[in-house]
Parts: sequence; C-alpha cells; structure tokens
Amino acid sequence: MKRSKYFLIIILLVMVTNALNAQDKVINTILPGSWMGKLSVEGMELRVVFNLKLVQKDSLTVTLDSPDQNAMDIPAGPVVVENQKVIIKAPGINGQYDGTVMSDSTITGTWSQNGGTLPLDIKKKK
Repeated sequence: MKRSKYFLIIILLVMVTNALNAQDKVINTILPGSWMGKLSVEGMELRVVFNLKLVQKDSLTVTLDSPDQNAMDIPAGPVVVENQKVIIKAPGINGQYDGTVMSDSTITGTWSQNGGTLPLDIKKKK
C-alpha cells in the first residue's frame, strides 16, 4: 500500500514538473518577439502587432502597435500564460487578446474590445 502511494506521488510530481517545463518553454523561448495578425473590421483589415519582451526568467512585458492607425507602443499587460493559453490584457484601450499557442510561430485566438470580439490569429515576425 505504501509503495503504491509513493509511486502515485512520484507520477504526479513528474506530471507537474513536465507541465511547468512546458510553460517555461512557452514564456522563455516561444513568446518573446513580435507577433502580427490582421483584424477584419467592417470590410477593412487592420494590422495588430504584439511586442513581447522577456524581462525576467518568467515575466513578460508587452506593447501593442496598430500600424494602419499610426498607433505604436501602446502600453499593455499583464501577460498571463497558463500551459498553452495566453492572455494579453490592454486595459488602456479596453482590450484583451485570448489565444492558444499552436506552434513556435502561430497563436490562434480572439481580440475583444469594448464588448465586441473578433477572431485574431497571429504569427511571429522574423
């Protein structure tokens, strides 16, 4: 009985460690950089760029650009990462991006602002 309890505890610890390592990989290696997507709004396409920077081992800062509206370096944050899910809040413009990391170069998600929600898939700029 004791052995099975210890075995279960070890398995759980391995699973938690693997999940944390995957999250660290997302934060430390995949997310830092510039990510661009296009919002389709009333027949127009507006480019949106999220500029994510790693500031500590596991902390990200972000600014937003909307080049088609000549708006750059819009302060945003916090950035919340849980497993493959990413939430980027932009309280200054009443916006939020909710996405899922699909690969090291693609995040699929939605942009919500002022009560509306639009699909927004973003790709990492090289």
